[in-house]
Amino acid sequence: MSVQNNPITERKRIATWWMKWEDLRWPNADNLDKIKARAEAMAKANITTAMFFGCHFRWDYLPYFTILHDYLAAVSEELQKCGLELWDHHSVNLIHRYDTTEEMRHVMLHSGPHIPFSPSREAAASWQYKGKYLNDWRMRDVKTGEVLYYPQYAAEGFCYRNPDFIEAYLDYAKRLIKDTGITGLSADDPVNYMRFNSCACPHCRAALKERTGVDLPPIEDRSFWQNWDNPAWRAWVDLRFEASGEFLKKLSGILPEGFRLTTCGSNSADPEANAKGADARSFLRGCNYVNLEMRGNTPPYKHDPVTDNRPLSTCMVSSSHHQAAAREKGYRCFATGFGFTEETANIVWAVNKMLDSDCWFSTLKERLGLPDHILNTLPNEWDVVGKAFGFEKEHPELFTGKQVAQLGVYFSYETRKHTFFGGAQRGYYLDFKKTLEQLFEVGISPHTLFDFPKDGTDYPLVLVPSPLAMTEDEKAKLNTYLENGGIALVYGPSALQGCDNGVVYPTSPAVSNPVDAFSGVPNGTRITLPDWMTKTEFPATELAAKWKEVRRGLFYNPGRISEGKLTDSLLSLIKTYMKHMPIEILDSEGYFVTVFEDEDSFVVRMLAADFDTDIDHKLDEMRFHRSRVNYINYVQATGVTQELRLRTDHLPRVFTPFNAPASVQMEDGVCTVSLPEKTSFIILRIAKN
Repeated sequence: MSVQNNPITERKRIATWWMKWEDLRWPNADNLDKIKARAEAMAKANITTAMFFGCHFRWDYLPYFTILHDYLAAVSEELQKCGLELWDHHSVNLIHRYDTTEEMRHVMLHSGPHIPFSPSREAAASWQYKGKYLNDWRMRDVKTGEVLYYPQYAAEGFCYRNPDFIEAYLDYAKRLIKDTGITGLSADDPVNYMRFNSCACPHCRAALKERTGVDLPPIEDRSFWQNWDNPAWRAWVDLRFEASGEFLKKLSGILPEGFRLTTCGSNSADPEANAKGADARSFLRGCNYVNLEMRGNTPPYKHDPVTDNRPLSTCMVSSSHHQAAAREKGYRCFATGFGFTEETANIVWAVNKMLDSDCWFSTLKERLGLPDHILNTLPNEWDVVGKAFGFEKEHPELFTGKQVAQLGVYFSYETRKHTFFGGAQRGYYLDFKKTLEQLFEVGISPHTLFDFPKDGTDYPLVLVPSPLAMTEDEKAKLNTYLENGGIALVYGPSALQGCDNGVVYPTSPAVSNPVDAFSGVPNGTRITLPDWMTKTEFPATELAAKWKEVRRGLFYNPGRISEGKLTDSLLSLIKTYMKHMPIEILDSEGYFVTVFEDEDSFVVRMLAADFDTDIDHKLDEMRFHRSRVNYINYVQATGVTQELRLRTDHLPRVFTPFNAPASVQMEDGVCTVSLPEKTSFIILRIAKN
């Protein structure tokens, strides 16, 4: 079955279907007309799939499931008439709760996209589903044993290891699908948003006891908490990942054939994944579609310290990791990006196309902190995404190939999950991230790998940044790879014999007050990670950053790539041993580059690595709170060359979807592409014959 004919791997173009407070007046003739008009507008904008967003903390709407489901059924029916499908998107376990008027105002202001309607404490105490009290499912704080609270959401959460909760949610999911006709579900939030503060409920405690024989100790026991020398702590880290995977696996078991299941995830590679117990590979025990949430502004607006502004390189690295997880299972990825104008929608889409992800574009108006009479004048998804989605629809030949793997970059789960070096932000992740960034910048096309290949056929070269911890099985697979002709470049701290950089790395943080080892929300809106995660500096090696061949095929350098010592020498070795293509990128300054191949052609995609952005300052001055995003209305590539050069046998077709056309000329096997000034995204299609 081909990708396009398989309901699980068919490519999608997704946009949000926002539910508003007024939509809850259902059934209502005016609202039905609104549904019909919106469905038609989405179809004209080349959208294939509407992702529902609203009534997000779904259990808060327990008394209104019948009304909500009937509304969703009407939306699904009208979308189907226009050739689109509807997927639901909600939190499986979070519930808004507050005790004061100020907390209520916080919910309404900062969680507006959720339609944050929730019961009083008194009413919530009596709520049951199928005879079970919802309050009995709640997570417990490891510090106090009390019900865990999420100040950033004014919320609590149900533990997704609790069997009564799992049974209830599976029952609800069956009812939801039966009632509404949805064909996909984003079952969000089976993660620990309060990081290592959760969960100390009886079921989580029992899981640790069964696995290790150890009772979960109080946080004052520093021989356990955040001590990676302790196997019981490492087991606790593992168990928190496993809980989400087990929950999603059980959910997948009740879904119809061909039904898409996903969940939210912003980064499966960085140290926060440990703290949250969140990882795409865990999710894929049940999910069949991998989501990357590109939080905040895409591209970033660098002049607002309150909103989320990640560099595009972080999105690329996260996407590469998620692509590797999906590739293991034969599934596809998609990424969620937020914006408000065509300029931002174009870049959100382009970031996705760089690594062949499907795009979910969403506005996030309620995060802007503006009154409704102004929000209602701002563009909707279908007003701004049609250009990018239309280009994709009109040029399927540009988006059917697979990413070329000139080499692999090994991601060490053992280091990330089971060492303090992997749990701190200035440790392992920096080296993995910097490796991929360098490759994208110079036009070398990598795959993230989670296992060493059996031989060098598909991956003649594997980069292994800072593998401080490796299992015996990993070492054996690496040996097999080397014996069968593979080449490995190892650098930084290493668990391999003959690859020692002479540094002794700490195994736990130095914390004087045990409470300081845990995350908090001091301002009520954004979580603050503990200093040990964000500020720990690891000593640099005193050895010279020189390469040595430890054994045939295994080269080692003691320097860390994040220390800036390896750039030239590493790239020289990479170019010597990587898989070479008929295309060689000679000059692409300022662009990230990825390469794809299908039966007939190579397709090179280039995205500006940096952008100048600006916002609607008049609207910005009116905001009554600041949360996550800005209304970016100006986007322009910066620091990019106007002349691309590549060595190729055939003249490429050049596409610049968001800029004026480019010109191309060929001389002595070198192709020069003259670009319009500040071109943001380029696609080159080069025929094989």
